[in-house]
Amino acid sequence: MSKRETTLTISAKTGEALVRMSTERGMSTSDLVTELVREELERALLVSMAQGFAEMSKDSSAWEAYRAEQRIWDSTNGDGL
Repeated sequence: MSKRETTLTISAKTGEALVRMSTERGMSTSDLVTELVREELERALLVSMAQGFAEMSKDSSAWEAYRAEQRIWDSTNGDGL
């Protein structure tokens, strides 16, 4: 993946926090920002999935179809693949 440089304007307080956090973690500030963005994207995905499951669970036929498929996939556990 190619890197593209971007300049961001942030408050001094935020900049100091990023430097402090990156120093504590033994990484560059750039790598820290990359990690924080990745973590936030993952968190947002998990929240979205949870909302989707909550919405699907309100529809009993959709929820049962999902659970039936889940049982099929669960039966493949331990099949050596």
